[in-house]
Amino acid sequence: MSKDVFRKVFWPILCFFETGDKEEKGNTQGSTHGSTDESAEGYRPSHRKILFAVGFLFFVLSMATLFFVMMTGTLGGLFPVIVFSFISLVCAVVATLGSDSAVAKIWGNQPSGK
Repeated sequence: MSKDVFRKVFWPILCFFETGDKEEKGNTQGSTHGSTDESAEGYRPSHRKILFAVGFLFFVLSMATLFFVMMTGTLGGLFPVIVFSFISLVCAVVATLGSDSAVAKIWGNQPSGK
């Protein structure tokens, strides 16, 4: 499957972090990870790697929480599992499919003009 298919599947997550790209670049579908973005001020390739690592850590945390929820049998512990899993999914999607400016936005690095 191509990257465009996954970008269409995860567009609800990506559109939140890529807002503003459409006016500046003309089209968000043309952005690929690793491309040069004038709008991605403050972006570094290490930010994408660290974002992926943070997503992986949240995935491990959600699985550990799920393990302890299953051991104790408390249903109230499923809320943190859902939250940690969602954070992990968002980090993984933005790190792998998001544009450079989306990665900069999740880190809080905005262009100085905004």
